[in-house]
Amino acid sequence: MGAYLVRRILAFIPTLLISVTLIFVLTRLVPGNPVWALIGHQSVSEEKIAEVSRELGLDKPVIVQYLAWLPKALSGDFGNSIFFNRPVVQVITERFPVTLTLAGLAMLLTLAIAIPLGILAATRQNTFLDHAASVFSTLGVSLPTFWLGFLLIILFAVTLRWVPSSGYRPLSMGFDQWFPRLILPVIALAFSQIALLVRTTRSSMLEVLELEYVTAARAKGLSEGKVIFKHALRNAFISIMTVIGLTFALSLGGSVIIENVFAIPGLGQLITTAATRRDYPVIEGGMVYLTVISLVVNLLVDISYSLINPRVVYE
Repeated sequence: MGAYLVRRILAFIPTLLISVTLIFVLTRLVPGNPVWALIGHQSVSEEKIAEVSRELGLDKPVIVQYLAWLPKALSGDFGNSIFFNRPVVQVITERFPVTLTLAGLAMLLTLAIAIPLGILAATRQNTFLDHAASVFSTLGVSLPTFWLGFLLIILFAVTLRWVPSSGYRPLSMGFDQWFPRLILPVIALAFSQIALLVRTTRSSMLEVLELEYVTAARAKGLSEGKVIFKHALRNAFISIMTVIGLTFALSLGGSVIIENVFAIPGLGQLITTAATRRDYPVIEGGMVYLTVISLVVNLLVDISYSLINPRVVYE
């Protein structure tokens, strides 16, 4: 276990280095110029454009910019935002809790619905419930998230007027102000996750339920609940846990669309706005934050395997 952790942590370093390098390169490939977005380029003299470019450090070759940026980025310093005129870390830390709340609530809803539904579908194979779960999974994976978000707004916010259509209020303003504005975006974000996890849980449980040790457990007279949850689910949960970790990491990035549909001031909306404004430091800082969190989540998922099933051996 210790040697495995050391290898995974050592692999974390080059993966992070490659990721931040790609983020820097791809950011520079975004069409447009931060200087033009900041001061415009019509009726602006070349001398003024060159002066602002020099102040922002954009007059140097890209490789020189990268070598100056990389050590600071690895230490968590992404400079100042071009438009906010504040440290990027400060801007991100203000927005990230909103994204984390949205992704966390969506994951809780996903776990509460998907795992029980997947278990029921597996234990009642070829029944109406199983077929309904399969149809729901196919629909959830196929349905675009942004389109579902608009449908939810039209039905529950515009037509029925049960909840607000968009916006965000911090929890400090009261639960009645905070929670209603998160209901629709959480459902929209969780819908495809539930569909994917239902399918994964069902297939994993079906595979385990056909093994001999499950038949032996039933032959010993153990109750069906004990066979399902103590024996079958524990072994099937390895693959389920992998999907949970990947889904949560992807939900942080997927919240970009949901935050823009529902006007939620999270990290996803911040990155989108920064891309429109060509605010390189914010784009790079936000993407690096999401990348690091995704890598950490994947590492924690790998470590959790032995906690879920002690028979898992790291070689």
